Amino acid sequence: MSIDDATPSENWDITRIRAHVASELPLMRTLGIEIETAEGSRARVRLDLAEGLRRPGGAVAGPVLFAMADLVSYLLTLVLFRQDVAVTASLAIQFLRPAMSVPLIAEAVPLREGRTLQSYDVRIWSEKDGPDRLIAQANATWARASWSGGQR
Repeated sequence: MSIDDATPSENWDITRIRAHVASELPLMRTLGIEIETAEGSRARVRLDLAEGLRRPGGAVAGPVLFAMADLVSYLLTLVLFRQDVAVTASLAIQFLRPAMSVPLIAEAVPLREGRTLQSYDVRIWSEKDGPDRLIAQANATWARASWSGGQR
């Protein structure tokens, strides 16, 4: 793909996004993260937890929560930028309580939609406890990349 191919194209619907993530981000399948929805106003993923992703004591490992936040914000980036050439510019996460109960839900909503940067609020909770009892909250910013195919 050349940079010319990376210009905004047709809409990224849920079918196209799922196929893209399955093809380009196989780690998400390994972690057991599934895409529930991705539209202009929000994106949501679900973690049914593959064994081996917990810390001693039983809490889901922080890097798994970080991956959920990164992926769910990337889904919104695909929808809003209408292209896959984008990178995480920043991602700050606050762990509020241990994630003891799965499945986990991560939901992202846009905070600021710019021409080259998109900022999101991401919230993670246990499906059992609901969104009023957050496990983690993150702020993510994605940047439209100016290269593709590993070349600058």
